[in-house]
Amino acid sequence: MNPHPRKPRVDTACRQANPLFWLGAVLLIGALLWLWSGVSWAAENAGQTGNQSCLSCHQEEGMDDGAGKDLGFHQGLSCLDCHQGAQHYPHEDIRLASCQTCHTPHTESTTGDLHAGVSCQECHLTGGGETPHLLASTQRPESCLRCHFAGNKVGAPATVLPAKGALCLVCHTATLSLPDWPSRLALLGFLLGLLASLGFWFSGGGQGPASQALHKGHTNGGVGPGAAALLLDGLLQRRLWRISPGRWLVHALMVLPFAARMVWALVALVLSYTQPGADLTQAMLNKNYPATAMFFDLTGLLVLAGAVLAILRRAMRGGSKLPGLPGPDWAGMGLLAAVVISGFITEAARLAMTGTPDGYWAFLGWALKGMFSAGPGLQAAYGYLWYAHAILFAAFVVYLPFSRMKHILLAPLNLAIRAARGEGPEASEK
Repeated sequence: MNPHPRKPRVDTACRQANPLFWLGAVLLIGALLWLWSGVSWAAENAGQTGNQSCLSCHQEEGMDDGAGKDLGFHQGLSCLDCHQGAQHYPHEDIRLASCQTCHTPHTESTTGDLHAGVSCQECHLTGGGETPHLLASTQRPESCLRCHFAGNKVGAPATVLPAKGALCLVCHTATLSLPDWPSRLALLGFLLGLLASLGFWFSGGGQGPASQALHKGHTNGGVGPGAAALLLDGLLQRRLWRISPGRWLVHALMVLPFAARMVWALVALVLSYTQPGADLTQAMLNKNYPATAMFFDLTGLLVLAGAVLAILRRAMRGGSKLPGLPGPDWAGMGLLAAVVISGFITEAARLAMTGTPDGYWAFLGWALKGMFSAGPGLQAAYGYLWYAHAILFAAFVVYLPFSRMKHILLAPLNLAIRAARGEGPEASEK
């Protein structure tokens, strides 16, 4: 038995290795660590290092721009990140980079449609003289008062108005919030009225309309027929067309434009959260964009045409009504007409106040803007016009579930349930 066992091969190889190998390994590791620290330092200080050539001139005495002396949150950026083309001298072709290169655009809840054409610098930069890059906080209400006061030069209303809330999605691009008191009160009144209507509609014992449909034993029907009835009979009013094409036209002119506006608003809302910087999103949110301005004015005009046609038909029929159909709700139609007219008046005041050069695409608002004269008086009055429009719409929302016009909400649901239970159009018309 060998009293001296063989040592491990690894230990032997280590002892036999050339010392130069270890020296080279140490130097290689050290070089890699040096390069890594150098790259990290360069990445962190690239803006400061690259700015030295700019500051060699722009920090001299007598330079009144004060550039580079206080960059605030942008302290680590290079001057060239924002001032594109400044590396060439003389500075004949310098362009300011878009803030959206780095920053995500605000949603509708922050900016509102009146701010769609306002540059980021108008709200976020307060600097001047020695601090031209100083950032401003927009979380404090007083920051809005930089523009929102009577006699301002930018065409802003004197009143700081809230963003449009969830109820406004019926007609406008808006948000899912309830920032104004008319919307909150309207939603409360609407829900109370809707619960009262549904309480009778789904009343027990098979007495309510929906209960009668749900308790009947049908074997046909299903989700497909119910969805088809909701679209064809509820939205497109196929049943009404069969009874009276004239009444259908009135209904179509007053309902379908609202449906189209609501689809537009919902698509814009989704895009504002999923693709906020996309050109399509910004175009749909900007009321001054030609296609957007024309769409909203055209649909509003169609609603007014429906109200006028309803009055004319009523006058021609001499007060008689069609069998099986509810009589016209003049109070509801008058309130709806007031909402639309006040909306056009508010739009005309906005165009006159802001002096939008391409506002003629909103053709009706553009035609009415001659009623107003831009200046401190209009800036102070605009807030009252805005709230008057909001209060009128809130009144219509509260009135709707208590009025004859509640069939706009309940009839589509009734027809869909009947179709889902297997009742055909003939049964629905009984």
